Amino acid sequence: MPVLNRFRSGVAAVQTRLGGRWPVSGDSLRLALPIVALAIGVTVMISLWLWRDDASYKPVFGAQEKVVAADMMAVLDAEKIPYRIHPQTGQVLVPDSQLGRVRMQLAAKGVVAQLPSGLELLDKNDPLGVSQFVQDVRFRRGLEGELVQSILALEPVSAARVHLSLPRATSFVGAANDKGSASVVVTLKPGQQLNNEQVAAVIKLVAGSVSTLSPSQVTLVDQAGNLLSSRVDLSDDGMLGGNESDAARRFREEALQNVRDLLTPVLGKDNFKVSVTADVDNDRVEETREKYGEAPKVTNEASREETSTEKMALGVPGSLSNRPVNTDASGSASEKAGNSKNAVTRQYAYDRSVTQIKKARGTLRRLSVAVVLNQAAAPAKGGWKSAELANVDKVLRNGLGIHAERGDTLAVSTLNFSALSEPEPIWMQQDTWFEAARWAVYAFGLLLAYLLLARPLLKMLRQLTDRQLREYQQPEALELKPDPLMDGADLRAARQAQLSSAPQPAALAAAAGAGGSPVVPLLENYDLPPAGSSVDVLVDHLKGLAAKEPERVAEVVKQWVQKNGRNQ
Repeated sequence: MPVLNRFRSGVAAVQTRLGGRWPVSGDSLRLALPIVALAIGVTVMISLWLWRDDASYKPVFGAQEKVVAADMMAVLDAEKIPYRIHPQTGQVLVPDSQLGRVRMQLAAKGVVAQLPSGLELLDKNDPLGVSQFVQDVRFRRGLEGELVQSILALEPVSAARVHLSLPRATSFVGAANDKGSASVVVTLKPGQQLNNEQVAAVIKLVAGSVSTLSPSQVTLVDQAGNLLSSRVDLSDDGMLGGNESDAARRFREEALQNVRDLLTPVLGKDNFKVSVTADVDNDRVEETREKYGEAPKVTNEASREETSTEKMALGVPGSLSNRPVNTDASGSASEKAGNSKNAVTRQYAYDRSVTQIKKARGTLRRLSVAVVLNQAAAPAKGGWKSAELANVDKVLRNGLGIHAERGDTLAVSTLNFSALSEPEPIWMQQDTWFEAARWAVYAFGLLLAYLLLARPLLKMLRQLTDRQLREYQQPEALELKPDPLMDGADLRAARQAQLSSAPQPAALAAAAGAGGSPVVPLLENYDLPPAGSSVDVLVDHLKGLAAKEPERVAEVVKQWVQKNGRNQ
């Protein structure tokens, strides 16, 4: 095993540096490696269990919600519910399975998220001597809290804060022109944003809550520092979104979709290209028109006629004036006498029409559409004909609602499109190679783990199992049961006698040759202890021999067992 040999060499080098105080052998390494592997496995399992245990704990309240942690922990301790404290945010974490129950218990105990106080601050009984300044500050704080509660009603908003700057009421003319201002900071939920209508709603809500506050004096900022109030035009109800209005984008997308719906079933999606430009009027216009008719008409007419039949006084004044005038017998003079007067009054007026027009923002001023057809997609082989192009132009004009009076333009032309490249085979794509390389690295890692860790460990375990099995089956030929009456000298003498009576290698070989089974020489190529050595020295040599060559020792013992069985 190369890895085991390298490991053994490294340990031997360390042993050399330490002065040989730590003996290292193959058996010790074989016994240590399974323990090390077991320790690594246990460590990995404990780490996974701790990670899973930490992931199963959820915060009771959000990081932005104001909750007294001491009250929360007191309730959890009373209910015997396990909890943890997040080391970074300080949030109280409880098991995910008990999150709903914990929230119900906290709500029953009155431990809930604290909202900013509103106008209920004014319900406090003020002691005598409270200044007007304190009352004004309390009113402003209450109004800010009420506005925060109203803004939190919006779905995308998770937290908000409002700052009001209100001018003091005064009777001086110069100071009365001072207007208030407001600043609003909102914290949005992850993945959500405020659209233009919602931004305008928040600004109008704040401005409408203060009598001296205009919408232009309200500043709205989100948690990322984006100035949301700059996206809307507060002069009226119109909305502006950046450099391009939403109306222009909507008109362009509708025109593109109409062209695709008309040409895709006929030509295919890759045989035409469309470009649309929508000129949108974002100005708010109020126009009043007054128009008069060409000829006047009588609106009022009055006629008056006066006739008088009394005779007029004739003659010279005096006594003779009372004498009647000589008249004709026919009476024609009396008929001619009298006075008549006729008068007619007429009032003339022209027809008058008054028209008031209020143009909203986002009206379409002009639409320009350009369509390019692929020359290769023509119905005939000779290309597109004039009649076919005219038909396509007519269909597109009706489908898009092109008005020449408004200034709309539509251009239909044909060009030769470049040939579409064939899709690259999946085995030539870069992502495929990256994915294959990733799996190859995984497979190579698993192979190395098997060759360097699993296979040596399995081999060592198999050798240990075989050794234990042989030791269990080996007869206690060289063991001497001590007698309680023997002293140390008698015990050593008995061991020496037993070793001297044990079969020698030559005798074992001869006996095995006679029996027909080959005998492996046990002590060949080994330095034997000198003759007359003590029993302890012989036992140590036998132990070293059994540790170095367990297979050969086991074979010899096996032959002894077979021989003893035949002899019996």
